[in-house]
Amino acid sequence: MSIWDVLQAFVRRWYVLMLVVALALGASYVVKQSRGVYWSRAEVTFLAPTSSNNPNALQTTSTDLVITAGIVAKRINGNLTWNKVSDPAATIVGEGVYDGWIVRLPDNGGQWSRYYPRQVLVVEVSGPTEDAVRARQQDLFQRIAAELADMQQGVAAGDLITTTVVPDPPNVYYMSGSKTKAIAMIWLIAAGGATAAVVELERRRSRRLDSEGTTLPSIRARQPASR
Repeated sequence: MSIWDVLQAFVRRWYVLMLVVALALGASYVVKQSRGVYWSRAEVTFLAPTSSNNPNALQTTSTDLVITAGIVAKRINGNLTWNKVSDPAATIVGEGVYDGWIVRLPDNGGQWSRYYPRQVLVVEVSGPTEDAVRARQQDLFQRIAAELADMQQGVAAGDLITTTVVPDPPNVYYMSGSKTKAIAMIWLIAAGGATAAVVELERRRSRRLDSEGTTLPSIRARQPASR
């Protein structure tokens, strides 16, 4: 079909165009009125006990600390699981979690392996308001501290693993995305969908007319001759 044929088809199928326009207007209104989300990310670093041989706990990395961080994360998460993302910089908002939280041990391994190089827990929180995000975040920090303390019952004070939050206090960001791009994509999809629907309806109409045109002579041929 040529462009002129498509334009004529739109005139004949005006109701399809009106329906698509109405749907696109509704979707655009929803996008225009939608609110963004608040998001925050912090790292809870597990620190080895300090001593004369280990005066700077931040520079100490050990498998024991990584394992401890992993156990704490498992206790907090329970049966909750999250898909592993290919980009370590991906956020829970990017994964579609607009009102929730995640506590995970960073995995720098590939598709077929796991590699945990740091004794940190990444704590991400999203929510409808800044206050909600901060409250949920502080609750997670307290749960991490409580689980770690429970694991170290009976350990001498000088041998305790401690934690620190970076940054402290964590920053909270407002994320709304680009409404202009979203609305433009809605109308682009609407235009493509309307065109595809009209073209398909016209093809069906053309096949129906062709079918009626080929069967009509044979029907007339079977009619008895007039006397």
